[in-house]
Amino acid sequence: MELLVNAFNPTTIDGLMCRNTISVGWRGEVYDCDFNQQLDMQWMNGRPLFLWDIDPDKIDNREIATGNHCFGCTAGAGSSCGGAVL
Repeated sequence: MELLVNAFNPTTIDGLMCRNTISVGWRGEVYDCDFNQQLDMQWMNGRPLFLWDIDPDKIDNREIATGNHCFGCTAGAGSSCGGAVL
């Protein structure tokens, strides 16, 4: 973990998956990214949110659920669904 924290690169943030893509579970659960999905960090609004609950016009600029695992995507050249961010 210390290695990832020390390799944090703030210029990777704009290219991360969680900034422009969502992850959807097989039952319709909505997550900010694949890692959040694996950690069961589902979108909530007083209750779990599902794909059919979302108004696309209201999700821009929503707060992204983050944790220590996010350092894995922001280290070095970054990482996203398409490979390196930078």
